[in-house]
Amino acid sequence: AVAIYPLAHPPVLWLLLIFNGFVWPHVAYQMALRSIHPYQTERQNFLIDSGTAGIWLVAMGFNPLPGALVTMMLWMNNMAAGGPVLFLKGVAASVAGILLAGLVLGFQLHINTDIQVVLSCLPLLLIYPLMIGGIAWRLAIQLSEQKKALQHLSRTDALTGLYNRGYWQARAQEEHERMKRQQGNASLIMLDIDHFKNINDHHGHSTGDIILQEIAKILMHTSRQVDIAGRYGGEEFAILLPDTDKAGAMQVAERLRTTIALHHFIDTGDPTAQTINSTISIGVADLSQVGNFSEWVRAADMALYTAKHHGRNRSICFQPHMISNRPSCESA
Repeated sequence: AVAIYPLAHPPVLWLLLIFNGFVWPHVAYQMALRSIHPYQTERQNFLIDSGTAGIWLVAMGFNPLPGALVTMMLWMNNMAAGGPVLFLKGVAASVAGILLAGLVLGFQLHINTDIQVVLSCLPLLLIYPLMIGGIAWRLAIQLSEQKKALQHLSRTDALTGLYNRGYWQARAQEEHERMKRQQGNASLIMLDIDHFKNINDHHGHSTGDIILQEIAKILMHTSRQVDIAGRYGGEEFAILLPDTDKAGAMQVAERLRTTIALHHFIDTGDPTAQTINSTISIGVADLSQVGNFSEWVRAADMALYTAKHHGRNRSICFQPHMISNRPSCESA
């Protein structure tokens, strides 16, 4: 308005300025808010803004400071909202606005920027970059939170909240290599829910899911912060215990087995909401008994299979030959 005033334009231009400054933003917002495709509508609104920028450039006599300020703000909006494509469309819309206004108002130059125009531009020169910086900061925070959420989703099993198999293997392999370098010891526990197929068949998959979730909670509550627990697949879970020999691992295994055996699970398929019991079989393998990580997992799985074969609801340590039906470190 300060830049336009010395050029003595007709009153209708002032009405257009008032509409553009105080009415159009609310109209544009409502158009986008009620649109089936709000983002597309808002981009169209940005192009209208760019077109009006061309009109005001002509109306201001191409005064350098306010003209650059207006076009900078609107073209920055276009670049932020639609990248180079929307930016170029905005430039084209501004050129169209310049041509239209030139036909109506004529072209006149008023390139002398007096102190009143400079002072009128200062608030926008200070406030608008701060607003853009604030928006960029909020977007950065949102992106960071979304990245953390995606990382969490990519690492965890959706049903149990434990690490999924892929991420558990990566973490466990890192721990295996660290223990090998430091010549330390660790143990691996593999556990499987006994007769889980029968539970699903007789009580329903929702009850089976509840059992998986409850067992996962027990694993999390009984594990140390350094332990690495995950869902290995189906009804099978795995726990890596750093700095733990097979005797300590057997104590952990027995504590888990006993806790789960005494736990009452809710049968969601029973209208009386009765509880059912479930047991687990556990295989334990000591790092000192194997060479590489794959052998370690295979050894714990072999011990788990032996526990299943010997009657279930028991914990068994891996032995090189598994020649006894009840290995020396078995605990019924």
